[in-house]
Amino acid sequence: MAVVESIKLCHSFQAPLEVDAAGINNSVTAYASGLPLEPRPELLGYNSGLLCIIIAMMLIVIFNIHQYSRFMKTLFNDMWSMRRRSTLFDERTVNETRIIGALIVQLCVCESILLLAAMPLLGLYVPLDRAAVVAGAFIGVTIGYYFLQVAAYKVIGYVFAEPEQADQLLGGFNSSQTLLGFCLLLPAMAVLFYPASAVALLCTSILLYLCARIIFIYKGFRIFYHNFSTLLYFILYLCTVEIIPALLVFNGIFSLCRILIS
Repeated sequence: MAVVESIKLCHSFQAPLEVDAAGINNSVTAYASGLPLEPRPELLGYNSGLLCIIIAMMLIVIFNIHQYSRFMKTLFNDMWSMRRRSTLFDERTVNETRIIGALIVQLCVCESILLLAAMPLLGLYVPLDRAAVVAGAFIGVTIGYYFLQVAAYKVIGYVFAEPEQADQLLGGFNSSQTLLGFCLLLPAMAVLFYPASAVALLCTSILLYLCARIIFIYKGFRIFYHNFSTLLYFILYLCTVEIIPALLVFNGIFSLCRILIS
């Protein structure tokens, strides 16, 4: 009876682990101490403000895109085709312009998320509670950069090409950017919850960005190249419009992030 009562009074922390010199087990087992505490990883996907931005982006796209398959076919045609718009029915409608605007917002949000995920790799660690503020600032910069590019291509088309060719250049730019937004959506969403794969996702995103740029530059080359002398102007265009502004914007984003987290 006494043995039964002693068993009832035993606790897990009194369980034996080792045998002493007298042959009695009197130490505590390892499982009674539990596992060591580990800090919970801070993922960008845990930030409620950043998730609100993503949800708002998706709602904008969902409520504005209609006739998805037909619109995607139009985007591919604008990105590659050199056909002139000869009839009224070939002109872009207000609904298509609204869809492109929504997809450009998607592109800017995805680019901002990827830039935010790239900051720790560049030595800037953004606190989780300030991730939404930094992402919002990045979105503003990327939207501003998009409008600067549109203005630059309109000026280039007005000076160096006919009105139809200028429309083709701008249409090719918008098509390449909206399709890039679709391609960057998956890496941007994945990097929120899988930071260990950030390097691979960012490298993939950079390759997609370069592919979109190369396709657009190739269309611009087809529009503006007439003889060997125009090749010099095209090289100047690449330096002044495609390369230097992108580097300046990236340096500005890096400096802006440093200011916001300081």
